[in-house]
Amino acid sequence: MLRHVAIALACSVAMCIESKLPAQAAPIARCSYDTCALSIIPRLSGLDVVRGASEERIATLGFLAPTSVNRAFLGNAAAESHASRALRIRRVASIMTDLGGVLALSGALHAAATRTGRSASIAISLGGLTLVGASVLPQFAADAELSRAVREYNTQFAR
Repeated sequence: MLRHVAIALACSVAMCIESKLPAQAAPIARCSYDTCALSIIPRLSGLDVVRGASEERIATLGFLAPTSVNRAFLGNAAAESHASRALRIRRVASIMTDLGGVLALSGALHAAATRTGRSASIAISLGGLTLVGASVLPQFAADAELSRAVREYNTQFAR
């Protein structure tokens, strides 16, 4: 009896995981620009890659914890290459942003909590803010690469 319950539970978990997976790249032969072309929508947490006029989200290139968006560009080698490069750049930028935020916050908290020796804490906090500021250009570079990936992918619908 317990074995049957475990099997049923495993099957239901597998079905739930499968239903949560993002949509895979649609077959190109049956697609039109209106239904299958990709575009980018900015969100607070990252850039969403969406498909068609319905704007179905199929991938997200996050700002703080980026993950691969290559599955959105399956079948187009040039687009996959740009998407991979976008991820590499975004990972570097996110490390800079995350580390800078931690340094800025910890330096500010330490400076606020102590009465002496604040200059070192303030310097650490300013260094963290500088690192966050320096991460802006790589973030934009990753955005540009993702835009190139979308453009490369969408050229198949212009033929």
